Amino acid sequence: MQSAPVTTTRRILVVLEPGDEVIASIAAACSEHGVRQAVVPVFLGAFISVTLIGTDEPVADPDLPLPHSTTVEFVEGVGTATIATGQDGGLAVHLHAAVGVKGAGALAHAGHVLAATTHYTAEMLIEEVSGPDLGRRADPRAHGIATLRLS
Repeated sequence: MQSAPVTTTRRILVVLEPGDEVIASIAAACSEHGVRQAVVPVFLGAFISVTLIGTDEPVADPDLPLPHSTTVEFVEGVGTATIATGQDGGLAVHLHAAVGVKGAGALAHAGHVLAATTHYTAEMLIEEVSGPDLGRRADPRAHGIATLRLS
């Protein structure tokens, strides 16, 4: 386990518009405002599509990372994110969401977001973190997945 007191500085309100790609827009807003690490405590929105890591098929070994993704369309939901320095030195946006399909009795899907496109709007508050340093590094204990590291 890791833990550290977090110091936040600025808060930046971001409103995405129809057709905006969510992960790219978060990274762009951070770049525009000079934010190199942050948290998004919560976001909400309506999305044309959201691609999540997941599958509708049985999973042979639930301990292993899934190599599959699933795309759901015309959903509304909430999520959270961290923004840290990635292994390549650039911004790494790590986003998770829980979304309900509007045309299917709000059937829910949740997990790590690979891509999402805004339908009507998505709204979020980005809280810049000035310390500790946040980085995302491959963790052999997590099957090589890049996980958040505090330094």
